[in-house]
Amino acid sequence: MQSTLNASKQRTFLSPWFKDVTRGKIQSLGLQGGFSGATIWHVSMPDEDLCLRRWPQAHPTMDGLSSIHGLQQHIDNAGFRLSPLPLATLSGGTCFVNEDHLWELTRWMPGEASFRQKPSQEKSASAMAALASFHQAAASYCFAGSGARVAPSPGLLERLDILRNLQEGELEPLWKATRAAETSELRDLAFELIEEMNRPLAQVVKQLESIASVPLPLQWCLRDVRHDHLLFTGEQVTGLIDFGAVAIDSVACDLARMLGSMVNDDAKAWAKLLRQYDLHRAISIDERRAVSAFDTGGTICSAANWVRWLFVEGRSFPQIHALKAQLIWLRSRLLALNRRSGASTIKC
Repeated sequence: MQSTLNASKQRTFLSPWFKDVTRGKIQSLGLQGGFSGATIWHVSMPDEDLCLRRWPQAHPTMDGLSSIHGLQQHIDNAGFRLSPLPLATLSGGTCFVNEDHLWELTRWMPGEASFRQKPSQEKSASAMAALASFHQAAASYCFAGSGARVAPSPGLLERLDILRNLQEGELEPLWKATRAAETSELRDLAFELIEEMNRPLAQVVKQLESIASVPLPLQWCLRDVRHDHLLFTGEQVTGLIDFGAVAIDSVACDLARMLGSMVNDDAKAWAKLLRQYDLHRAISIDERRAVSAFDTGGTICSAANWVRWLFVEGRSFPQIHALKAQLIWLRSRLLALNRRSGASTIKC
């Protein structure tokens, strides 16, 4: 189904939730789920604003979406009101299947993803408080027997495995596939990413080896929380959106993802914002080490993934301007990683 369908046709997709869909006004916002392929509609009902989301076919599974909705309901019950709570359908579920897509309807979260355009210390502090509050609310969530525990971080172990494979020869097929592609701006950027990710590889592998096997407190985390997933009204966070990647890991993965997108490589800002997070939820020295490892290892892994997706697997992404911006941002982060010793190391 295309998002350009007329309003009458689009309203029929509200029928799992409402007997009378003619009361709703629906506006397509197109592909708003990052690079995942999710499509979003703003639904205006007489007494509330809602968000209709069509998930991409490949992700999540039905069980995966059940875990997401369970988490959102759990944190809402715990008093965390910044999440887009899913609404129950007339049959009692929280989603339905149409044309091999999962659909959900959630409350509309107020605010705008304005941090990149208008950053401020107040917004940064509010973001840290919101993330800490989410972690506190999510700490007691359990789905299908999976809940909080102490163990090595799955995310760090996965990144270490990817980096070791790159170190042992997987950079070569990335380079060959990129060289064989037609000349383009994306191809030039990919060559730069390959060159810049290779330089710090050995050092970053050692960094991850020193922390990846250390047991850490694990719980349900967002794993893909970036500045554009934070909605602000004024200087305050009023919405935390996009739960598509939730899974059990160390809170360090969320901290690294958020801080890396908000302040890039400003070491003083990293330290300051970690202290602000610590005011709301204490973090240990090992968790701080894990934040640094998630950031450096994740930057290289992300760059390698994008080169692989584009030039080995031949994936296409319609948001070409956003794609170029992502590759340029990764290039800047890799350049910064190569300019300093102990890349993105957070001092306690």
